[in-house]
Amino acid sequence: MSSRLDDLRELPGRWLSWLWLAVAAVGLTSGLLLNDQVASDPHALGPHTISLLGPLVGATAFLTAACLLDRLTGSTLLAMGGLFIVLCLPFVGMLGAPIVHLEGDDSFRYSTYAHHILTERTLWGADGLLHDVPYYVDQPGYRYVLAATIALLGGEHRGLQLFDMGVMLAGTVGALVAVSSRGDRPATMALAVFLLAASPYAAKNILYGYTEWFAVLLCMLATCHVLKRQWLVAMVMLALMPFVRQNLLVVSMVLAATVLILTRRYWLGLPYLALLGLPLYHNVHYADRWQFLVTNRGVEVELEAGWLGTLREVMVAAASKVPHYLGYHPDQDLGTIAIAVMFVPLGTGLAGWLLSRLEAPGRWVLAAVAVAAIAPTLVLGHGSYPRFVYVNLAVIVLSYWMVRALTGRRTSSPRRPDA
Repeated sequence: MSSRLDDLRELPGRWLSWLWLAVAAVGLTSGLLLNDQVASDPHALGPHTISLLGPLVGATAFLTAACLLDRLTGSTLLAMGGLFIVLCLPFVGMLGAPIVHLEGDDSFRYSTYAHHILTERTLWGADGLLHDVPYYVDQPGYRYVLAATIALLGGEHRGLQLFDMGVMLAGTVGALVAVSSRGDRPATMALAVFLLAASPYAAKNILYGYTEWFAVLLCMLATCHVLKRQWLVAMVMLALMPFVRQNLLVVSMVLAATVLILTRRYWLGLPYLALLGLPLYHNVHYADRWQFLVTNRGVEVELEAGWLGTLREVMVAAASKVPHYLGYHPDQDLGTIAIAVMFVPLGTGLAGWLLSRLEAPGRWVLAAVAVAAIAPTLVLGHGSYPRFVYVNLAVIVLSYWMVRALTGRRTSSPRRPDA
């Protein structure tokens, strides 16, 4: 009898071992078969880079399995890190291969800005190189992250893309380890599955050189530090989120206000506001202009049609984006829809489920976070679906743990009838 129990206890470890070998075999094979396509085309993203999705997706799959089997141990995480390295091996010969971006894309602009920051040793955002104005036109923060990464790794190349995937994987590990310590196993497993389902798009976002993956990483870090009650670091992460994506400004303020009010550490508002003002300081210094918001906001609603016309346009814009949260966009190709449908309907359903599990006032705080995340992107921002949906759903789902920890309430459960 005891030997059978021992065998049962060892089963999860055996399954993880077999999964490790299977993922490594598939990833190495696909990488070796397809890496000639990567080597022949320097563009950062395209059909030729499909094998580059493997390291992040494969390692996240192993991490998710470990979470589902309740095996988030040090040895398992070490094995996951080893798997990520193994999946990167087919690309060792091209780590230093420079990448290029399509002219006019967001990634092209961020790359241009980052290289100018490095070559001129300046903190000026360099929007004037492309827009002929000295103030921020495009999202401000990511160009500095990219510049720092280029300086660290010695160039903008395939190795940088894999490095960013490793950073994203580390953030995913931190988030899952932190939330698993809260004892809400069903919600933790749901988060793990969501992050796995979203990992192909996260990898694509990284390859493209977009900013959304880093905004989600900052939210992961904020979640980790809130759960650890490291309030100052958490507030720093929350303040940096809108520096990377300004559509997250209201979300950041809702979560920061919740931290200030419920912890009664009102002094944390000072460093938060100081970092929140980074775009303003830049524009005042370099452009002599008191401007906080960027001008490239992708406005989809004309504000000159009067209040009734504007309301009508807002409603039409909002209605047109409902399918986006079900995994469908009428103007996208099948490949994009296939990646979106893997995680978008799941994320939408998960957000609703997590909202229903909270009691007041946590439920109202999370609802405010959801509205604050989604509302700006109903009338601002367009293109490259599902980039905005990815950020919004990830922020809402991760905020569940922040809100739950701050409000100090457990998830709702059916009341037991009186005896």
